[in-house]
Order: sequence, then structure tokens, then C-alpha cells
Amino acid sequence: MRALRAAALAAALGLGLGSPAGALTVVASFQPLYDVLTRVAGPGVQVERMAPAGSSPHTFDPTVRDIHRLREADLAVMAGLGADSWLDRYVRASGSRARVLKLGETMTFAKLRVGAATDPHWWLDASLMAQAALRMGADLAAVDPANADRYARNARREAQALNALHGELRRTLAPVRGEKLVTFHNAFGYFARAYGLEVAATIAPLHGVEPSVQSMVRAVQVIRASGARAVFSEPQLPPGPAGTVAREAGVPLYTLDPEGGPAAPTYPQMMRLNRDTLLRALR
Repeated sequence: MRALRAAALAAALGLGLGSPAGALTVVASFQPLYDVLTRVAGPGVQVERMAPAGSSPHTFDPTVRDIHRLREADLAVMAGLGADSWLDRYVRASGSRARVLKLGETMTFAKLRVGAATDPHWWLDASLMAQAALRMGADLAAVDPANADRYARNARREAQALNALHGELRRTLAPVRGEKLVTFHNAFGYFARAYGLEVAATIAPLHGVEPSVQSMVRAVQVIRASGARAVFSEPQLPPGPAGTVAREAGVPLYTLDPEGGPAAPTYPQMMRLNRDTLLRALR
């Protein structure tokens, strides 16, 4: 269905909306990538975000205006691994000649599985986001060689800051190391692996699939058997099922944000907000 809509939107396009003459234009699929890409690109580069802050990259559907922006882009940056596959389809449907960077498919790291699929939420490990910053710098240089040195400096600076954030999170989450997480969907596997936690259960097995009664019952059973202290919903998704599981299990409900939004618009703010929530919930 999305492929058909992409073709229909592309057919409806007229002239592009325009960007400053000579300006490099890059787009990122959603908020955490956009935030880091903005600092790697630096002043003078037009950086745009496709999915609005606070929305889910899994379910976003671009508008005709978004397709215009894609048509004019020089570089499109996406998480890859199925998190935001719509972006690749719409770049092609728009007729854009943009270089497409699928970060999760070009970086080297041990990938997690969710059933038969690869878990795409790698950005919730700040050390992997540091790798992503370096790759963003390399691809910016590929489409704009005249400014390659500037992109390389920015990327190194950003990667250093993200690696420092990674170390900070590891230190400050030490008091809850080994604690169990029960989350709405399987978004926090990389976070748990990086910072010493364990995902004991997820309420909805797949993003966009309503949890069944059976999966909710299993989550309650896991909470009682494992001693998990809380259930975590997500701001991009309805809290009802997670709230029901928390009430049945007799534990509090908190919110973890895998994609960023108004409460934590920058990537470091999002990661620290999740850290602070976990410390409140699990100590």
C-alpha cells in the first residue's frame, strides 16, 4: 500500500519548493538522527527532518510537501534495518538523485533479533550513535567534497561527545544494573545491552500490532516471576495496554522514549531522560 501511495504522490508532484541556491540539502528520517546530523553538517547546510518530533518512524507516512523536499535532497539519512524503510521508497518514487545512507546496514555492530527480524533500534546505544556520526560525516563529504575537512572535524567532535555520553550513562545506571525491563514493544534491547539491564518481556511482540490478551497475560506472569519493578510505555504509542499490565501485576507504569519528542528534543536529552526514568523506577 505504501509503495502505491509513493507512486501516486510522485505522479502528483509539480515543481519543487526550492532551497537556497547552492545550499547542500540533507534529510533525516526522524528526530534522533536529525539532531546528530545537524551538528555533523554544521552551519550552511540545510538539514531537514521527515517524521515530526514525537512521531514514530515506524508508522510515518510522508505528505506531498515531504516528497518535494526529498526530490531536492542531496543526501537522505535513515536508521535502516526496517525502522524507516518508507524513506528509501519515497526517495526513489520522488525521482530524487539523493545519496541514501542506511546507517544500521553500513555500521559494524552485533545485531539483535526480534523473532525472525533484526532489531532496528540501534540508536539507543550512544556508542553506536557515535559510530553513526562518523558515517554521517563521511557521506556528507562524499556529496560535498569541497567541505570534507569541515564535516570530518564536526563528526569527530560529535562522536567524542556521544562516546562521553555513553560512558556517563554506563556509570550513572550502575545502581540498577541487572534489573528487568518490561516494555511495550521491543525497542530497548540495545539500550539494555549497552547499560547492563535485561528485557524480561514485551507486551506487543511487533510494532504496530495490537497486543493480544495472551501476550498481556504472559507479561503479567513474567513480572510476577522475575520481580520486575515496573512497566514502561512509550509516548508515541497508546498507554492503555501497558497500563492494564501494570495494574494487573501491581507495579507502577513509567514512560521510556525511544524516538525523542518535545520533552527531550535532542538525542542527549532523550537518553538522559530515559536514564533518569529508569533510576526512579528501578531503585
